[in-house]
Amino acid sequence: MKIKELDSKQSLGGLRFKHPETEEECIWTSQWGYIDGKAGVWYKKPNDKNPDQVYPIHMDKLEEALEWEVVN
Repeated sequence: MKIKELDSKQSLGGLRFKHPETEEECIWTSQWGYIDGKAGVWYKKPNDKNPDQVYPIHMDKLEEALEWEVVN
């Protein structure tokens, strides 16, 4: 299932998804987007030694994330 197939009212915070480049499992933390179109998602790694560490995924438009695979 892809993110775009989820209920449009569902919060993405805490959602588990596959990283678009590495296919590793990630946990959605938050996102950002700018008027010029640059955007991204902050995520955590499920078994990270530092549970407070977040990592960015940069993209041109946040809508690109709608194609990412959800991890059940």
